[in-house]
Amino acid sequence: MPKKIGDIGFGVVLHPRDIDTCWVLPMDGTQVWPRTSPGGKPAVYKTTTAGKKWTRQDKGLPAGQGWFTVYRQAFTGDAGKPVGLYYGTTGGEVWASRDEGESWKQIASHLPRVHAVECTE
Repeated sequence: MPKKIGDIGFGVVLHPRDIDTCWVLPMDGTQVWPRTSPGGKPAVYKTTTAGKKWTRQDKGLPAGQGWFTVYRQAFTGDAGKPVGLYYGTTGGEVWASRDEGESWKQIASHLPRVHAVECTE
């Protein structure tokens, strides 16, 4: 991922048909706010060039004060065309993108801590 974001991302989703494309959910690795969205601004980073270039995808996510923690098992994708992406937070929220990360929508809230998210299709 970009150097300013760091190299800690617990959630990684591979594109089901394109080996050069994946999405990473970065987490802050410092001692101040460990394992939360960097700067309190959650985003997913996408590469279509096997990691040579990254694009920040945050449309629909909180612009600030979004101190999300996402376990590595709580970020997944489906095999749809386009690929759907889904992640759950330890704060009990579930977020979805039906357009390969271009936009995000909260689809559940007020849940207990989300440990894992799975797609069955």
